[in-house]
Amino acid sequence: MEIAEHVPLAPKTTMRIGGTARYFAEPTSQEEIEEAVAFAEEKNIPYFVLGSGSNTIFADGEVQALILRIKADTVEREGNTLRVQTGKNLAMLINELAEQGLDLSPLTGIPGTVGGALFGNAGQGPTGIWMDSFVNSVTALVAGRWRTYPKSECGFLYRESLFKRMDPAPILWEVSLTIPLEEPAKIAKEVERLLQKRIETQPHSKTAGSCFKAVAGTPAWKLIDAAGLRGEKIGGVEIAQKHANFLLNDGTATFADVVSVVEKVTQTVNAPLEVEMRLVEQDGRVREIEESTR
Repeated sequence: MEIAEHVPLAPKTTMRIGGTARYFAEPTSQEEIEEAVAFAEEKNIPYFVLGSGSNTIFADGEVQALILRIKADTVEREGNTLRVQTGKNLAMLINELAEQGLDLSPLTGIPGTVGGALFGNAGQGPTGIWMDSFVNSVTALVAGRWRTYPKSECGFLYRESLFKRMDPAPILWEVSLTIPLEEPAKIAKEVERLLQKRIETQPHSKTAGSCFKAVAGTPAWKLIDAAGLRGEKIGGVEIAQKHANFLLNDGTATFADVVSVVEKVTQTVNAPLEVEMRLVEQDGRVREIEESTR
């Protein structure tokens, strides 16, 4: 496995912000993951697992960490039960399964990898269905040991999981899923409907997806809108006019701009907003943004 140095990170994220990674690797096996973790320990630096970069913002300058992108994407099927490696692109999986009459359409439009969807228990309001609805178990490297967690031990909540709360974060390798059966034509029609709804309601330029979680069932965009922040801009980052829970990069945005906008929102909105994006500092740690106490 190659471990590259000084790798540009902005092209690896959907918001196109960030400096370089001190080290970068794309493991394709459990052995290579173990090798990567050992390398990080030897260098005394943290590792950070990057999916497709759809909810991650890296600091400007060089991030002193080993950035890992899992490239394993094998899918094994037995009936309507699957074993899927976490590097698999979620949209590709949905489309491939649709052709086989397996219905994962409620997750349509969610960007990123299967691993990212597991880590944050991705889902969407219009369907009311989340990644954990399909999960049987998850295999991950935790504190140097491989372990398989049954769903009951994964700690899934609204856009949360046990894995997201662990420090250091585990490296998710494989998930067992059970997918309901449906007619391929019906699945394809639902996929198209959900994609069209996303096109109509969400921006699709340089953005990192939803920035904040809902609060007690109230969508974050409604709270941001009520605070008069729709269209607010700091530096190169704007709160989108089309959907106030999205931040847009006008092409000049910096990590500091993102942090400034996020902090302004949390300090202005009259609710305890929780940041959904991961803001990775130069030391490789995820920045903590305090929730508003208003």
